[in-house]
Amino acid sequence: MTKWLISDLDGTLYPRKESSNPRQLEENLEAVRRWVKQGHHFVAATARGLRHYASLAEKLGFEFNYIGCNGAEVRLETGETIVKQMPNRIFIDLCNLILKSDWDASVATGIDDQWVWSSLDRYPCNRETVKPFWSSAVVADLKKIDPQSKTERIQIFVPAGQREALKDLLLNRKIPAGITTSDVDMIDIGPLNCSKGISIQEICQRFGVHRDQLIVAGDSQNDIPMFEMTEHSYCIDLADPQVLCHASQAVSSLAEVIRLEEMR
Repeated sequence: MTKWLISDLDGTLYPRKESSNPRQLEENLEAVRRWVKQGHHFVAATARGLRHYASLAEKLGFEFNYIGCNGAEVRLETGETIVKQMPNRIFIDLCNLILKSDWDASVATGIDDQWVWSSLDRYPCNRETVKPFWSSAVVADLKKIDPQSKTERIQIFVPAGQREALKDLLLNRKIPAGITTSDVDMIDIGPLNCSKGISIQEICQRFGVHRDQLIVAGDSQNDIPMFEMTEHSYCIDLADPQVLCHASQAVSSLAEVIRLEEMR
């Protein structure tokens, strides 16, 4: 039976910094290449945008289906792209909420091929250790943004210890968007009815894939909709326990997932 492996990137294909294996990335990439040579399929599912597709395709050496921005962007192996968007009014409202509050947080999104921020004097731009990295960041002029223009993804950066409290606040305000997390200091805002799981369903319908053929691997909250798609779900064992409990099995790496599936 042909199998479809859907893998998260950061923390899964790309190992967490806590990984004790210095060769983990190379082993993961080698295992994915072996998997595809055996006649199976590989799908990347990530919070990263479509711009990352080319560099990953170069690393792997083949074309594949790519789910980006937590499902808001999809690039099929045929080259076709599917984009789901939400109005920039949501970005403007979130910026105003954060700017008028005491939250040490920043809101960011992409507008006209430019990554723009609510401010540069709050987390993470105000940290001395990362200031050189953010030196090219641009502050959004909220008055000049058309609230009806569209974006695929909004990110809120907030210190890890405050992430869940801010996320709960946003959920209680019933913002007309999907809210999830993809890193310890990041809240992801996306279009309604949009997730990695929904995009997997759409790919299955497109290519005639049955759920029994699916294997999924991830490590963050935004991967939980994938875990719910199949009983063959794997979570990296360094993940938060609240994420781990949603997967069928904990593993040390994506390479281990492939080894286990090769034996199944």
